[in-house]
Amino acid sequence: MTTTLLKYITMKKTILLLLIALPFTINAQLTFELNGVIDKKISSSLIKGKNVELNSIDKDEYGYYKAKISCSDKEETVDLKQLDRITFTPKNLREFWQLQGIKSEVYESIIKSGLQYKLRKELEDEALEYINYVENNGLLFDDSYLESYLYSLIYKIYPDRLNDGRPGILNIHIIKDLSPNAFIFPNGSLFITTGLFSTINSEEELIGVLAHEVSHFVLDHSIININKATARQNRAEFWAAFATGVAAAADIYAASNNQYYTPGALTMGTAILAYSIAESVNQRFGLQYSREQEMEADKCANELMKYIKVNPTALSSALAKIKDYCIITGNYLALTGEGTHPAIDERIKAIGQPVKFNDIKYDKTISFINTFNAVLEFNNQHFATCKMLAERNILANVATEEDYLMLAMVTIYMYDNEERNLEALRLINTAKQISVYPTINQSKQEAIVLIRLQKYDEAKSSLIKYRELLDKENSNLEKINNQREWSLIKNYIDKEYEWTQKMINKVSKL
Repeated sequence: MTTTLLKYITMKKTILLLLIALPFTINAQLTFELNGVIDKKISSSLIKGKNVELNSIDKDEYGYYKAKISCSDKEETVDLKQLDRITFTPKNLREFWQLQGIKSEVYESIIKSGLQYKLRKELEDEALEYINYVENNGLLFDDSYLESYLYSLIYKIYPDRLNDGRPGILNIHIIKDLSPNAFIFPNGSLFITTGLFSTINSEEELIGVLAHEVSHFVLDHSIININKATARQNRAEFWAAFATGVAAAADIYAASNNQYYTPGALTMGTAILAYSIAESVNQRFGLQYSREQEMEADKCANELMKYIKVNPTALSSALAKIKDYCIITGNYLALTGEGTHPAIDERIKAIGQPVKFNDIKYDKTISFINTFNAVLEFNNQHFATCKMLAERNILANVATEEDYLMLAMVTIYMYDNEERNLEALRLINTAKQISVYPTINQSKQEAIVLIRLQKYDEAKSSLIKYRELLDKENSNLEKINNQREWSLIKNYIDKEYEWTQKMINKVSKL
């Protein structure tokens, strides 16, 4: 591997760390260039209708927060609370978010505590540790096209930097996890689960969720929560326990019964790990938001969507679909709220009742994730959800052989009559026709359906083909370096080989 390529590969992980490590000149004074119009008289010279410009925010010698504003080429100092008498009109995204910071009093917090670069540097280091752990355990969904799509959406709602002294570059990661979720670390690492993409149905809804998470980041909610914490577990102890938890969860999954096999990709089932470790990570990074913080982030997201001319009810529509998923999976905690955390219904009511959002173009963009999630849903025996995801890809005219095979398997598992068996066989044949090469599960499912239809000679041929494909996969095991993955696939192949031989013996006697 060339030095240039190595630099490119590592750049994404290290860029934020490098930025934070740079020497910053920290001014006590925060500067702005926000223009507005006075709505209500502030002083004898600052009267209603006057055009003004916000220059800076600082703390005076007595400890009071003050703002310096220019009006008619003269600068005046006013109490910070008096800024609510001015209607500011942001000219760009940076100014929009600066205005949100003023409304939320985040700048008072920054002036009071400082920019806390030491703490932010520590959190950056720990964010990189988290990313390394989830990546090494196969939890990151790596797709350059999808990542570029997400970045294009991010820069519709967020500037390249905040320009208020805080490191403010965002970095996106996709997590293999069926639970519909998104979260952002205080260093700007933004995580989106595969489940979120498939739970919602439109780009507008995705923008709404992203805007909510960016609001948490801009308003410094995580840093505020960490500062309020009475104690913080030793860093080395936390990550040692974290690593142990990841390994244990992976071992549990390896011992489970996985019904669907994709060569070299069985570890995608470890998506359950992301959810199993989320609570400790949330606490570590200050993501246990209060009711007020969640409602504030929703309000900011709502205002942003109006600013960029996206239907603001798209966020409530996304929340409604997340609510439906929680009902299906029995996650009642998210439905009712916990402690000071608002329930989903309360948030939807505050934002505004959702309208129906469906976007075929969006489904075309995320089709690979729909396929991926369909497999996970099948393995979790959520057959109706699996069927829905596969059908979304078919409707969008981007279905793969795997989508048709998933539909066939759902049909096989849910029904057993001649009509449904013939439908399943038709779906399998469609999968075979569009396959670049025959996949291992096509032969297995074909054999099951043919036995049901009492076509025993054809079934035997499919079983023999399946056995040959198992032999081929067995010979490829030497290419796998990860011991856990090797053991998982080896055990599966051995089990399937035994089943196949029994079925060949059975159909030979029929």
